[in-house]
Amino acid sequence: MNNNIARSIMTVDFQYAHRFMNWDREAKHLHGHSGLLTVELENTVDPATGFAFPCKEAQKVAWSEVLDNFHHATLYQEGDPLLPVMLDAYKANGIINDPKFCVPLKKLDHALVWSYPEYRIVVTKKVSTCENLCEIFYELLKDKMPIKKITFRSSLMNAATMEF
Repeated sequence: MNNNIARSIMTVDFQYAHRFMNWDREAKHLHGHSGLLTVELENTVDPATGFAFPCKEAQKVAWSEVLDNFHHATLYQEGDPLLPVMLDAYKANGIINDPKFCVPLKKLDHALVWSYPEYRIVVTKKVSTCENLCEIFYELLKDKMPIKKITFRSSLMNAATMEF
């Protein structure tokens, strides 16, 4: 390995709920996880700072641009019959991400994922498995940092990793 190339490793945790819409087992029911996202950033080491990429900066960018949308959010797959029901219920009952009490979220608008930030709802094109969430997080963050590998864990038993 070239001594001037290194990986900085950034980890962020957040809580979310989801279900597997077309799954016939218990995960078809809405349930929650404490997700752990690990992003390995590969870059030339900056001789002045000694960092390949400052982890605190990576965490701030990842959180403010993308991950805060997933924290305490409910993820629905496109076409889930629960989505319109929940949107209607949130609207009817005034359940919103009130900027007086919560940080305003940036709307996600991507071919793989989009959001209703006012309701903390995220819609995914594919089922929200660890594998598909790795792909989503890569797509949303790849232009913001030099990602080499992403690992996502939804529990001690469920995790996936992808290298880029």
